[in-house]
Amino acid sequence: MIVPARFWRVTVGILLAAVVWIQVRHWPELASAQQRNNTSERRPLVLDRAPARMIADPNPVFRADVLDAEHGEVFMANDKESAGTSVLVYPTQFPPTNRIMEPKRRIAGPKTDLGMVCGLALSIEHGELYSVSGETGTLNVYPVDSTGNVGPARRLRGVMPRASAGVFLDVKNDELFITTEHVNRISVYPRTFQEDQEPLRFIQGPATGLGDPHGIYVDSTTNEIFVGNHGNWRETQPGEGEVRGPDSLTRTSLGYNVPGRVVPLNPSTGKFLGPSITVHSRSASGNTPPLRIIHGPHTQLSLPDGIYRDPVSGEIIVANTGDDSVLFFAKDAAGDAAPVRVLKGPATKMKGPVGVSIDAKRNELWVASWDSHVAAVFPRMANGNIAPLRVIRTASENAPLASMGRIGAVAYDPKRKEILAPN
Repeated sequence: MIVPARFWRVTVGILLAAVVWIQVRHWPELASAQQRNNTSERRPLVLDRAPARMIADPNPVFRADVLDAEHGEVFMANDKESAGTSVLVYPTQFPPTNRIMEPKRRIAGPKTDLGMVCGLALSIEHGELYSVSGETGTLNVYPVDSTGNVGPARRLRGVMPRASAGVFLDVKNDELFITTEHVNRISVYPRTFQEDQEPLRFIQGPATGLGDPHGIYVDSTTNEIFVGNHGNWRETQPGEGEVRGPDSLTRTSLGYNVPGRVVPLNPSTGKFLGPSITVHSRSASGNTPPLRIIHGPHTQLSLPDGIYRDPVSGEIIVANTGDDSVLFFAKDAAGDAAPVRVLKGPATKMKGPVGVSIDAKRNELWVASWDSHVAAVFPRMANGNIAPLRVIRTASENAPLASMGRIGAVAYDPKRKEILAPN
């Protein structure tokens, strides 16, 4: 018997209508069940137990240094979270030793509000120590003789962008200069700042030549600012990076629960400019071009960080992190200028140098190395592959290099059985 096509069409239509009716009738129950499932999926997983094992460096590192030559002390920033972030204070004069050296005092503990300490500055006249913590966007001030778990005497927060790195006190003009990496900026504050005080002025914008700025030095005699740039660049506008509440144009604060106007993502402007030293007028403001730039293959620059100017010769001294060296440039160097001398080699014990300072009173050069847990002291005119006069160690000579810091993610390669951790 052949069933007419019309019969099949009617039958299928009735079945489809029945399915739709059942779905509509039970939609509230289905939606409720789906919502419960979504809620359960969003429930956080809490691991309230100790890890099976850890990869961590228990030894402090030296991220930045500042000298008090008058009182014979050197202040070292330790940004290693696994060793407890801190400021370590050592004497500048001590017998040469290759053993681990304990600081004479340290600022450390939960009350200190120390994050990953990236930069230090010092006012001997006012007895103040200034500490910049990059990931929290704060500038803390401590009495210079502080020790232990003590809170800051005052702090600047809420207006300073995160990822700030270097800080320098211009003693003559009573101003603090702070670099910020991600928004290519130099901010200037009065030394006597109060919490939430906005900067007096800032240098920022496409014309400034700033690209991922780190170390900073201000010469109040020549009215020049020297900045070490890693070279990572994206277009920024003057004022970008400030946290000013609901109308803020801040992009760096998004995701940190800081009020800010969400702006749509624009086409990428990012590029790599290459490492450089930019020299700016001390009074420059806004999108102002630099006075000159040291940049090019002959400079040997690679991740330039800490920067200092020799008060006697005027040479520009650069901690060249990426090349394990210290570079010395002529005081008026510009363009693709080669350094006048280079401190580099295994005898120097430098690995990942990040801070440089001159002790003019003792005619000595201090170099803080992050990777090797070493602060080394050299003659002021050191050159080549020479051994330091003496060193401060926070780990034994055969300890593994620090290497690991600010890990932003982690992945596992099952084929090679390797853990991948970008720094």
